Amino acid sequence: MTKEQLPKLIPFRKKDKWGFCDSRGNIIIPIQYEFVGAFNEDMVRVKLNNKWGFINEKGDPVTDIKYDDADDFSDGFAKVNFGIKKKNDKEVFGGKWGIINSKGKEIIPVQYNKIGKYFDGIFSVMLSNKWGFVNNTGKQITPVIYESIGKLSEGLIAVKANNKWGFISKDGKLIIHNNYNSVGEFNDGVAAVEMNGWWGLINKDGKGVTPIKYDEIIDSTGQLVKIRLNNRIGYIDKTGAEFFEE
Repeated sequence: MTKEQLPKLIPFRKKDKWGFCDSRGNIIIPIQYEFVGAFNEDMVRVKLNNKWGFINEKGDPVTDIKYDDADDFSDGFAKVNFGIKKKNDKEVFGGKWGIINSKGKEIIPVQYNKIGKYFDGIFSVMLSNKWGFVNNTGKQITPVIYESIGKLSEGLIAVKANNKWGFISKDGKLIIHNNYNSVGEFNDGVAAVEMNGWWGLINKDGKGVTPIKYDEIIDSTGQLVKIRLNNRIGYIDKTGAEFFEE
């Protein structure tokens, strides 16, 4: 890393305490913390008296140092935790997680067992082994009712309820009913779905592009979808037209 690539503030350790210095070695933030992260989005997590909090590049507090765990900031948000327990750096009790914004405000209360990655304005949240969604202002988009969830793909999210998969929109509306044993992600307007051991393709309205008759959909990520039917390998286009290898 060249001097030009160095961050403005660099973690600096003296004995068992940490602070921050500039590229010339001048101490900017006092060496007082038990551990520090790396600056991200002009903020950094710091550990003091076995608790975590955040400070800015001036060393001013963004939050109180009160959390039992915290993740680095990303996209303007950071996960924070109360109650987590670790032994030899391994988690033995998960505690509860919430989300703070760049001003240190808890926009999602510290009450969830897990919080997924932030994507396109929403967080997935898990409580008592069920999942739901909350937006970046803390507003609940869906109840926490889903057994499992998939990734956002082309504006739709796969969700599992009553042991069946369907799709909701980013604002929580049910778009495709939970009828399927398994589903893939949408690609170019279609997704693979499975019922009773057979596979097919649907569009984003939930209408069948193909019958659900294939033994396997091998790859649905390209312009042509690779399939297997009666031990024959073939391809279908996004209109459902079939092409089999000789």
